[in-house]
Amino acid sequence: MGRIDLQMSIRFKVILPYLLLTLIVAVTGAYVVTRLVSSSLSERLSNQLLEAGRVVSDTMARQEIKHLEAARILAYTRGLGSALHNGDVEQVSILAKPAAGGLNVESLMIFNVQGRETLHLIKQSNGTIMDVTQLERPSALSIVEGLFVEKDVNSLPKREIAIDPIDGRYYYFTAIPVTLENQMTGVVVVGTSLNTVLPLLKSTSLADMIIYGDNGQASHPHLDCRAQNPCSYERSRYQTHCIRMWLIKMKR
Repeated sequence: MGRIDLQMSIRFKVILPYLLLTLIVAVTGAYVVTRLVSSSLSERLSNQLLEAGRVVSDTMARQEIKHLEAARILAYTRGLGSALHNGDVEQVSILAKPAAGGLNVESLMIFNVQGRETLHLIKQSNGTIMDVTQLERPSALSIVEGLFVEKDVNSLPKREIAIDPIDGRYYYFTAIPVTLENQMTGVVVVGTSLNTVLPLLKSTSLADMIIYGDNGQASHPHLDCRAQNPCSYERSRYQTHCIRMWLIKMKR
C-alpha cells in the first residue's frame, strides 16, 4: 500500500503543474476571446451610431434647405413686404396662402415688424390648409425675437424646435426676415412637425430617434426610449440605437 501511495504521489506531482498550466492557458484564452468579442461589438455599435449620426445630419441639412427655399419664396413674394409694412392683413393672407399650399408647408407663421402675428397656417392630415391666425398675438418663438432684436435685413436664418401654440405639436422651425427697400418689415417662419421629421430620420438612418431640448428633456416624449439614460450602450440589448440631437442649440 505504501508503494502504491508513493506512485500516486509522484504521478500527482508530475501531472499537477501541467494541469495548472492548462487551466491558466484556458482561462487566459477565454478572457482574451471575451475581450476581443466585447471590443468588437462595442466598436461596431459605435460605428453604427456615427454612421447614423452622419445620415441624420445630411437629412436635417436637406430639410433645412427645403425650409429656406419655401421661406424665401414667401418672403420675396411681390407685395408681401409692403402689405406687412402697411398692416394689410387681408393682402398678406391673399399673397401667402396660395404659396404655402403650393410649397407643401406644414406650418407657416408671419409676423409684422412689431412681432405680432399676421398669419398662421397649419396643414391638416387631409392635406387642407387651416387658417388659425390669432391677430396681434405676440410671437413665442425665440428665433423670431432674435431677428427683431438684430433688425438686420442680412441676418442669417434661425432655427428652433418649439411647440405650436395652436395644435400643441413640436415643430422644427426656420425663420428669415421679410424686407422692403432694405428695411425689415416682418418675419416668415416655416415649420415641419416632428411627427413628420422623426419617421423620416428613422427610415434613413435605420435608428430610433429622440430629439432633446437644451433642458435635457425629450422634445417628443411619446417616442422616448423609456429609460433614464436611453442613449447608453446598455440599450443595445434592446436593439435600440438612440442619437442625442441637440437641435435646439444649433448655431446659425
